Amino acid sequence: MDARIIAGIIVALLIGVIIGYAITSTTTKPSTITTTILKPTTITSTITKTLTTLETTTRTTIVTSPTTITRTTTIPVTITYTTPVTIVDALGREVLFTKPPKRVVSLAPSITEILFASGLDDYVVGVDKYSNYPPKVVELVEKGVIKVVGGYWNPDIEKIVELKPDLVLASAGVPSHVQLLSKFKELGIRVVYLKASSAQNIYDIFYDIRLVAHIFKVDDKAEEVVSSIEAKIENITSTLAKANTTPVKVLILLGPPSWGLWTSGSGTFIDYVIKTAGGVNIAGNYHGWVQLSYEDIVSANPDVIIVTVMGLNPKDVLSELAKTPLNETNAFKKGNVYVLTGEADDILTRPGPRVGEAVELVAKILHPELFGEVSRADVTKMQSSQYMLRVEYSVAGGIVVEA
Repeated sequence: MDARIIAGIIVALLIGVIIGYAITSTTTKPSTITTTILKPTTITSTITKTLTTLETTTRTTIVTSPTTITRTTTIPVTITYTTPVTIVDALGREVLFTKPPKRVVSLAPSITEILFASGLDDYVVGVDKYSNYPPKVVELVEKGVIKVVGGYWNPDIEKIVELKPDLVLASAGVPSHVQLLSKFKELGIRVVYLKASSAQNIYDIFYDIRLVAHIFKVDDKAEEVVSSIEAKIENITSTLAKANTTPVKVLILLGPPSWGLWTSGSGTFIDYVIKTAGGVNIAGNYHGWVQLSYEDIVSANPDVIIVTVMGLNPKDVLSELAKTPLNETNAFKKGNVYVLTGEADDILTRPGPRVGEAVELVAKILHPELFGEVSRADVTKMQSSQYMLRVEYSVAGGIVVEA
């Protein structure tokens, strides 16, 4: 199997894990993938009372010494319905609930983040192996309280069945999730599809947050999460508007060049993040997740290049990029190349409650004069123009970036 085919396979798996979109490889001109989802109708319910997932009560005990000891006990409160709840999911399916779910399996990291941000962690019994935020998820997995049900791209139906869930939350943007629908029906397992990786903007993400909350009747908590996100984004957009900045041309690569020049075009939540953070997506003329050629990128000449990688050494990625035609771009010449690993990578590539942080992160990269230089251990910048002067050309004509 030649190197190009191997690289194609690797990047397909990478994007499936990070984004969850189906992709079709091309060798020169960009190829696009478009996901069409039925427009969901308004979620309605006649529920008369909203209960929070947990209720904390404080008991005070007076002892013989003049000391008051306060013990806080967390007592789970059972969520109940006064009437059945019907929702419409991201596939346009009506799903009826006669009682609240008690055992939930999440098939995507962004969905897991929504559940925990909504205070519903006590109901989660299974997650995909990439669900690692908040840290409590990892802690509960290590303790065996939550089980791993396979990969993001390839959930294990047998492991899901073993957990006896009364609700599975899946992504409408992942073909393998959608293909499991008939199997779930056959097994009598209720599944609800969120927009998740098919989200095109912040409003799609809000839809997911509110849908999950509505199923569990914690709508007030959803509004708290939404308000927090809106506040972060409003701070960025208002600052950009007042400063009347010129949008910066941006390229976001999903993996290093050797994995294919895959990026996000219009109609993706990453495109939304770029625009909201004061950037112009150089792949915005294409729809969905696309593969560009070096000619496409050099011609568009981005001012900033952001590379998201998983488990790779950022310096190795920068060294690889330096050996490609991307070294002809303004981004490379000015040292405006950033490699995101770990949590920074997750923040940018997950359409969930941290989308406000994603906008803040990209805004710092694009407009440090307004928001300050990004300073995170999981964000590596190609230093400065002085740094570029230290780039050495090897005898073979390659470029080696200093450590």
